[in-house]
Amino acid sequence: LLLLLFAQIFRGVAFGNIFEGLNFDANGWHGSLLGLLNPYGLVTGVLFVLLFLEHGALWLSVKTSGGVAERSKAIAGSVWYALLAVAVIFLAYTNFATHLYDNYRNQPLWLIAPLLAVAALLAVKLFARAGKYFSAFLSSCLTIISVVATGVIGLFPNMIPSSVDSAFNLTVYNSSSTTYTLQIMTVVALIFVPIVIAYQLWIYRIFREDMGGAVIYGQGESDVGPAG
Repeated sequence: LLLLLFAQIFRGVAFGNIFEGLNFDANGWHGSLLGLLNPYGLVTGVLFVLLFLEHGALWLSVKTSGGVAERSKAIAGSVWYALLAVAVIFLAYTNFATHLYDNYRNQPLWLIAPLLAVAALLAVKLFARAGKYFSAFLSSCLTIISVVATGVIGLFPNMIPSSVDSAFNLTVYNSSSTTYTLQIMTVVALIFVPIVIAYQLWIYRIFREDMGGAVIYGQGESDVGPAG
């Protein structure tokens, strides 16, 4: 569990540093791993942890019953307030620590992405309060997608900006593969992405039923007796 927690934190830290810009130039990266644990990176890491903790708790609320479901609902309810607070801090901090908002100032139409993220996050609470946890879970899905879209739109055309000089930014143009490679990968994607989607739909169909209270043992809580 701790490994999963740290993995999610460092994933968020990685994205936070990309949003902020890395200390690199034509001679390479001049930072340190410890330097990546800066305040903005850590705020982004905490945001990622809370975002997916809320998402997982909502999923368990939908797929389980009994005590497990009740605890999951309680966790989702508590985590949401922390997530909202950190999201507000993240949005405010982003204005000072990054250039993500430049694209939105130049093209206000793209504000639909962050506004959709905020609306979806509020919808999570409204649906959960009404007992509609599947709708809350779908709203959480939309929140995650919108948050990712907000970051991608803010970065474009950059993939990894440089904090040294924008001349060293890695963009979708100077970092792309050759035309022939892109053509090959397009064909590969057209073949295998539908297969992956079909597999995910099949897995969801298999596990579509309520998993009960004791998910690990595949039986309801009332059926689990003492060992021995």
